[in-house]
Amino acid sequence: MLVIVLLSTAMILVVDDEAAYQEVLAKMLTKVGYRVITAADGNEALTLLQNSHFDLIISDIFMPNLNGYALAARIRAKDPDVPIILISGYLSQDTAKNLLGGSTEYIAKPVDSELMIAAVHRLMSSGGKKGDSVKSA
Repeated sequence: MLVIVLLSTAMILVVDDEAAYQEVLAKMLTKVGYRVITAADGNEALTLLQNSHFDLIISDIFMPNLNGYALAARIRAKDPDVPIILISGYLSQDTAKNLLGGSTEYIAKPVDSELMIAAVHRLMSSGGKKGDSVKSA
């Protein structure tokens, strides 16, 4: 098992309508040194984004009110450089790649902790710059 321990002041916003998934991702990321805030949907995330800066956003795609695609588009309109990872259990790698292109990373649910931590670390250390990247567990 790969474990990357970081001492970071980076703030990550985790957006998922499933409270259990919010908790799993938050624990996974705080365990390696990131600070994490959670939101239950895209609207709550936008409210948090008005008042705080986040270094990376992780969002479920299929949520009520404002889905992950719409959230990512609104975030990109204000800050095109912030790294975004979208997650879902309903898309294949090929479908995600076609829908997202290279501007947003995709990781399939159930999220593999090593894959997620590696993706977050890579995006944080590269300043959000990435190539076309679609991953599955």
